[in-house]
Amino acid sequence: MFSKNEQKFICQSCGSCCSKIRGRLSKEEREFLKEYAYGKMPLIQLIPLEKTSFPLWDWEAKRFREYERELNIDAKIKPSRAVYDLNTNKAIIVTYYMDYDSCPFLKDKRCQIYDKKRAYICKLFPMQRSPFLNIQEEAKPNEIVINCPGSAGFIEKIPYKFKDMVKALHEALGDTFLNSVENDFITEWVNKTIVDICKKYNIVRPAVNYPYNNLLKRIDASEKIDFTEFLVENKIYTKEEMDELIRRFDNCDNAKEKMKEFLNNKIPLV
Repeated sequence: MFSKNEQKFICQSCGSCCSKIRGRLSKEEREFLKEYAYGKMPLIQLIPLEKTSFPLWDWEAKRFREYERELNIDAKIKPSRAVYDLNTNKAIIVTYYMDYDSCPFLKDKRCQIYDKKRAYICKLFPMQRSPFLNIQEEAKPNEIVINCPGSAGFIEKIPYKFKDMVKALHEALGDTFLNSVENDFITEWVNKTIVDICKKYNIVRPAVNYPYNNLLKRIDASEKIDFTEFLVENKIYTKEEMDELIRRFDNCDNAKEKMKEFLNNKIPLV
């Protein structure tokens, strides 16, 4: 909801956003993944859509494994998307998921890792996506912000005019808004880098248009490596460069720069 004076969104700490983490896909995401992600693109979906839960980038999964040990929790962190390299028979793991309907770090409606470096998907709520994400249609407030107890009366106050909408979301949601914009940058970087390692650097021969079930068996039996580790191992980035890139992601530096440009009218309105 908005506070009376500051017009800020205030989380109600109800836990509803974390109690149902399975299958949170938009219609567009579901249709795209169903059509292309099961072996038609280099990035392969390793699990059925109905099992999909909160995605974790590979460096986030590492942190969550540390939280598992600290809290003595089995979060069932498993690979969810990968690129399979036919040259080396390696599966390059890009994202992970927690194989639960409800987040295992939720206890008595409270997040047990709230004060730690949580995942982008955790910090996204009440947003479903940033308004800058291009899905070939006009951004609408009720498609950007989730209707949850904390957003009661909030969505209706968001203006429809694009620049006003972005300003209102930025002012009301602060770091959450920047987090959603930064996640766009990460997704774009991951997709571009996958194309680069396949075409520009020519160090990966991706499995595309293979029988899906046979491909899953090969991936299951293969050696596995995290995406960011693969980039360092193959000298696309140094370890220091990768650490700095992740630090920028964590700090939402790209989102902050984009918003500065946007507010100064240097980004075209869409």
